[in-house]
Amino acid sequence: MKKAFLILLAAWVGVASAQEVYVAKYLGDRRAAVTYTFDDGLLEHYTRVFPELKKRGLKATFGVIGSKVGRDMKGTPCLTWPMLREMAADGQEIASHGWEHRNVTTLAPEALRHEIERNDSAIADSVGTFPMTYFYPGNRKDSLVVARCEAGRVGSRLRQVSMGSKRDSAWMRRWVDGLLERGDWGIAMTHGITTGYDALGDPSRFWAHLDYVSSLRDSLWVGTLAEVTAYVRERDNVRLDVSAGAGGITVTPRLTLDGAVYSQPLTLVVRSPRPVRAVQGGRQLGVTMKEGRAVMDFDPNGGMITITEI
Repeated sequence: MKKAFLILLAAWVGVASAQEVYVAKYLGDRRAAVTYTFDDGLLEHYTRVFPELKKRGLKATFGVIGSKVGRDMKGTPCLTWPMLREMAADGQEIASHGWEHRNVTTLAPEALRHEIERNDSAIADSVGTFPMTYFYPGNRKDSLVVARCEAGRVGSRLRQVSMGSKRDSAWMRRWVDGLLERGDWGIAMTHGITTGYDALGDPSRFWAHLDYVSSLRDSLWVGTLAEVTAYVRERDNVRLDVSAGAGGITVTPRLTLDGAVYSQPLTLVVRSPRPVRAVQGGRQLGVTMKEGRAVMDFDPNGGMITITEI
């Protein structure tokens, strides 16, 4: 990871002279991140998965095939546009999985444009949000297709692990534990829970897995594909200009990405033995102290942050 940091050489009154200021690897200075993605817009994503996510206050990403909404995917019922609007209003991410679920690497330019843009328009018009990430049908992609499908978005699903019929409870727990050990970001891909391609099977196993993940909130960020993709790209493309004064420091983030697309809050970490107060653009930021670190979320496009001791 390209860590945006600066070691302050000037002394900050009351604070050690070598002072680290950097962007945390993941939101909230958590150790790892996980994203759950659901393909094909199946009905049970609304009837089964959505209620369980709401119950735990979790968010996931649902890849929608516009031509299948309100119909079926190879005999498996799909959800409707009103259902998707309700999910989006709750904070669930609605992503594009193509208009007709076509292999985008085989399409001529005009057919590719239609596959991408018709689905984007359908989702934007019917759900009210533009899909900020893209799922590749069959995971088929190449560099040219990725560039085209990611245009105007924060990114696409470039990797994943299947969480289907072959995954038992022990495997799912080991997978999450491994993410925490490595400080990694894992992306799970699931189609059906009880129906559809490679259905997971007994739903209670997955609900128990979500319970386990929920218990790790302090160290594991459960974010949507758009949230974590944007965070990682912003984190790796932001520069922090830091200066020290008699009463504290100022941090000016400079993001080289398009602010109209990339607006995910980042987490700033400042080494400090004492509590601090942080203000950005006239707005006080929430600061949490963690073992000699002041941790705060900030707007990477929001201008200078002033940090002073309390």
